[in-house]
Amino acid sequence: MPFVKRHATLIGFVEAVLDIACIVAGHATVIYWTTRPTDWGAFVERFWEHVGYVLIFCVVWIGAAMDQRLFASRRGETLREQLTSICKAVGITVVFTGFFIVFFSRRSLDQSFLLYASACTLVLLIVYRGLGRLLIWRVRRRGYNYRQILIIGGNERARHLVDLMVSQGWHGYKLAGLLDDDPDRAKYLADYNVPYLGRLDELENVLLSHVIDEVYVCLPVRAYYEKITSMAHLCEGIGMPIRMIADLFPLRIATSRVKQFGDIPLLSLSAVPEAEIQLFLKRTIDIVISLLFLVCVASWLFPIIALLIKLDSKGPVFFLQERVGLNQRRFKMIKFRSMVADAEERKRLLEQMNEADGPVFKIRRDPRVTRVGRWLRKYSIDEMPQFINVFLGHMSLVGPRPPIPEEVAKYTWDQRRRLSVRPGLTGLQQVSGRSDLSFDQWVELDLAYIDNWSLMLDFRILLRTFEAVVLARGAA
Repeated sequence: MPFVKRHATLIGFVEAVLDIACIVAGHATVIYWTTRPTDWGAFVERFWEHVGYVLIFCVVWIGAAMDQRLFASRRGETLREQLTSICKAVGITVVFTGFFIVFFSRRSLDQSFLLYASACTLVLLIVYRGLGRLLIWRVRRRGYNYRQILIIGGNERARHLVDLMVSQGWHGYKLAGLLDDDPDRAKYLADYNVPYLGRLDELENVLLSHVIDEVYVCLPVRAYYEKITSMAHLCEGIGMPIRMIADLFPLRIATSRVKQFGDIPLLSLSAVPEAEIQLFLKRTIDIVISLLFLVCVASWLFPIIALLIKLDSKGPVFFLQERVGLNQRRFKMIKFRSMVADAEERKRLLEQMNEADGPVFKIRRDPRVTRVGRWLRKYSIDEMPQFINVFLGHMSLVGPRPPIPEEVAKYTWDQRRRLSVRPGLTGLQQVSGRSDLSFDQWVELDLAYIDNWSLMLDFRILLRTFEAVVLARGAA
């Protein structure tokens, strides 16, 4: 329905404009109370000095708000859920605003200003959006701006759908009735006084004689395919939205999402993160940090490390090893050489000394490690060249560590889910014991990271990585 889409787009645009107004007002308030300008000209001058903060904050906020679906119509959402989404979006915005200012501005980060401005903005956004939501609820309680729903099919699916509506507070929805070939199935919704309106073939008459805004089909597809097709064509003809309950498959981990590819609707079942905006921000951060590290740190540090390696033992400075990355893509992972030049050949002679369980090879006091290499490994300096892999897109800053092909060949089917995301320089394993963990614990932590991934989780892992590296905790 083009009109409905344009209406929703307009509302989202207005909300974005009002959000930006709150951000500007929050920053302006803090500027006024912290600088106490004597006149309007002085205030404008002070505000202009901080305009970079405001612009970056606004841009990042739009992305974070879109990721939290703050511009989408969320009738079934509670006030608490929306306020939680606002707090998450503000948290993401503060972190990345500070990040961009530190790495892209020559000025030092005014932490107190960013903190106060963020807090003031958060309060304004909560008040504005909270009052707006309460106003909408008040309007709907008076019988306006709600949507009448017709449910087709009396069963446990329909019952679960209505239970969710009730748990969400019923705001914006009203059940108009139920259609089913068996009148006795109305018992599934009897607790909610949903009227039985007739058989399935009476849908046309019901749509003509009742006010219906949306149709929800809860019928099993296999048994009712022909009837569902007929009802879909009927609703399509009059422009009536019809929604299918898409729990077609029993899923253990994956979540289902409906996507559009051209004019083809796709039901997506995925056990990996699909938050496109957050993933875009993650990749942007990977590129920026890796590039800054290579330009500002590696340009002077790498020659020093290379000289130490050459003075300590014969062989190349870098060690390139084939690793398995995203969806089994092969790439050459780059490390500073911390072992003797023929370490790979000696590995076969040391396999009986392997101290790790599972399809990995680890020896705590590996005789192949050189003197300089032991120091490089202790502080993870040997991993620094992998910033090149991060910049090239082979790896990310945070993610499961990339395995070698021989290890992957011994994986169980479930363990291969580690390869469903881009591997990382660091991850939950590195901040939870590093080499002290068993292989099963590695996998458990990696899968927990995949199932619970967010930008904030990445940020916390990076902070804990610095602590683990500095203390050399669990280094092999």
